[in-house]
Amino acid sequence: MLDIYYTDPSTTDMPDDPSGLELAGSIDLDAHRSLAFLFDKGSLAGAGLRYFEDSFLQPAQVATLMKIFTANVSELGGNREALEAFEAMRSLFEAALVRGAGLAAFCD
Repeated sequence: MLDIYYTDPSTTDMPDDPSGLELAGSIDLDAHRSLAFLFDKGSLAGAGLRYFEDSFLQPAQVATLMKIFTANVSELGGNREALEAFEAMRSLFEAALVRGAGLAAFCD
């Protein structure tokens, strides 16, 4: 499971651990795989959110990843599992954007 937490907008480095951070949501391996090409495009744009490693996104990177997801949703076609995972991640990104927050992901 990849647990994702909101970070303060002023955070510039990956936190050591999630204590004191608010949980934004989680994504399991199958859901992450169903969105692999979106996450790959995000990584190419400097907004990586990998599954098997801890990662950190500043607010501007969250905005970049949201734009990539939104622009490429049609590539998911009718894949129900991928569309559900997309909606969950979109909601998480939107909530971070509204807060002006970054995101820290911890792989357990």
